[in-house]
Amino acid sequence: MTTNESEGPSIIEAEGATRELNRTARNASGRKPSRKTEGVQEKILDAAAKVFAQKGYQLTKLSDISDEIGLHVTALRYHFPTKDVLVEEMINSLTRQLHIRLLATLQQLPPETRYRERIKAAAITYLNTTLHKLDYIAAHGNVINQVPQDVRERHFNLLNETNRIWRDLMAAAAEAGELRPGINVSLANQVLQGTLIWTREWYRPDGLTPTDLAIQILDILFDGMASPS
Repeated sequence: MTTNESEGPSIIEAEGATRELNRTARNASGRKPSRKTEGVQEKILDAAAKVFAQKGYQLTKLSDISDEIGLHVTALRYHFPTKDVLVEEMINSLTRQLHIRLLATLQQLPPETRYRERIKAAAITYLNTTLHKLDYIAAHGNVINQVPQDVRERHFNLLNETNRIWRDLMAAAAEAGELRPGINVSLANQVLQGTLIWTREWYRPDGLTPTDLAIQILDILFDGMASPS
């Protein structure tokens, strides 16, 4: 990976993580889904996230999810034939959405944007995406160690593609001299991502907005908590 190019860090293309929402809907035969189909699938995934968050993977039945939205289980199976197919799409959908939004945010910035501002913009996108999907996050934590191994491995491969965006940004910031000399870049990246991820445990919608929260977190991480002296 090279990070001294003028246009910014080397980041994988969005298409690397983009998949159709209904990629697992076998009855669609690979055709592009209609807006109506996409809407139904989104409702199913939202319901699945809610139920999986409550019951975990082992105890959840497809009928539990179809009952949640008043859809016959046969209709649900048209879009997601098995529980394995549905849970995989559910845990991947937020990661995929986040990946695409992060890339879009960074690609829209002017080439001369400093890496500190790029990282802040990515953090704003991250929190505005994840903090509105808390059912998905709770469901992820509840099922990730219960799903079949192949489902888990594919998910972690997808997740690693998104994590690479952050690694590239932090490495580029260090190379550009925007981080403290001698800083452990890998550790700094873990601190950044860990801080952002942990917000899901204590965030309250009636407090700071996700954008304000991201700005304050990045100001603290970059400038520290001690007063200048």
